[in-house]
Amino acid sequence: MSSPTMRRKTLGAELRKMRNAHGLPAEEIASLLGCSVAKVRHMENGRTVPSKAELKVLMDHYGVVEDRRASMEETREAARKRGWWSSYRLQSWFQEYVGLESDAVGIRTFEIEILPGLLQTSEYIREIHRLGNHVTAPEDLEIQVALRLKRQERLTIEPVVEYACVISEAALARCASQVDVAGEQFSHLIEMAKRPNISIQVLPFSAGLHRSMTGAFVLLDFPPGTWEPAVYQEHAVGGHLSHDRELASGLSGVFDDLSDRALTETESIKVITEYSRK
Repeated sequence: MSSPTMRRKTLGAELRKMRNAHGLPAEEIASLLGCSVAKVRHMENGRTVPSKAELKVLMDHYGVVEDRRASMEETREAARKRGWWSSYRLQSWFQEYVGLESDAVGIRTFEIEILPGLLQTSEYIREIHRLGNHVTAPEDLEIQVALRLKRQERLTIEPVVEYACVISEAALARCASQVDVAGEQFSHLIEMAKRPNISIQVLPFSAGLHRSMTGAFVLLDFPPGTWEPAVYQEHAVGGHLSHDRELASGLSGVFDDLSDRALTETESIKVITEYSRK
């Protein structure tokens, strides 16, 4: 079952496709609904859900057949529901990402200074959020730990997501210096790498300069015919989610190049094991 996030985006994409098929500008639809053009864009981008009355007006205008109307209304109702993550007091810039992550069939991530969130232990998560108290309030720390652990279920509970990550050796070195969390964290990486749906590669210092020196990123892939790949990038005080096709394609190429230059999975586990013994 798709999450409310994916249902919103599916309905929005269908409405945009219908409008384009009729050659109608967004301004005309805004006039029809008595709303702003921005609201029309938000509905079509899946950021908001049309009301029951608005959807009926749109379906009438686009000449949607009766059988299809019931299906679209069902999608609208499902899109209005709150996702499981709604109780975790997420920052606004992170809510949509978590919703999409719940629907992804593939996740590819490159990390430079921090270990991938879906592979972090509870103590590592806690330490990261303690340090990031400019983003996470102290009273929300345990909520954020619980949220990340809940998100990690995508890796172990069917249907599992295909997960591939390339981790800069810098992230391992920094983790190793945090002696109170390093041992458990490295052991966890080694154990998770044994799962058939998880690929962990280390980009060693010896690889030198590379194509993503300036930042980490996550690529989310969805079932064929549902939604375009999404790109998520974080910075010190927030994050940004994009569905730009060229950006996703470009970073997909970057990820492939990083993967080619990284150590093999077997070699990577050897390096992680060596760090665990320091």
